[in-house]
Amino acid sequence: MSLRDNLQCDAAQALHMREPAEIGINGLVSEAILIMQGKVSGCVIVTKDHIPVGILTERDILTKVLAGALPGNTPIENVMTHSVDVIREGSSVGAIIKRMHEGGFRHMPIVDHSGHLQGVVSVKRIVEYLVEHFPSAVFNLPPDPAQRQLSREGA
Repeated sequence: MSLRDNLQCDAAQALHMREPAEIGINGLVSEAILIMQGKVSGCVIVTKDHIPVGILTERDILTKVLAGALPGNTPIENVMTHSVDVIREGSSVGAIIKRMHEGGFRHMPIVDHSGHLQGVVSVKRIVEYLVEHFPSAVFNLPPDPAQRQLSREGA
């Protein structure tokens, strides 16, 4: 099957998402940071009854919390991005990539038919998915494409 076919046929589950970093709407910034560290995640999805209502990213923490010198007990609702786009879990990988590209998103929550949070897709996971389709091309690239070998290695 070609990559084009896979992008159209593979659903979000093919991206092997990890359990999402999630915090309730009444959480604090300090709690969100601890959750992100514990899950080794670049974002935390803010939920109300497990339905996404916002997102807090590393960039939000840098630009809003640290740059604004806000204390750790700041309510997450004051610094999160309120309008969060979501993807339904049956959506194709191609549709996810298109939506992330058009919106300029690095992370997108995946929800079930009821709107409940199921996972998060990151740009990193999309790249890993694409690498799985071109392993020999990707793994054989030199670290610097302009690099040229001056002498022969080996026997």
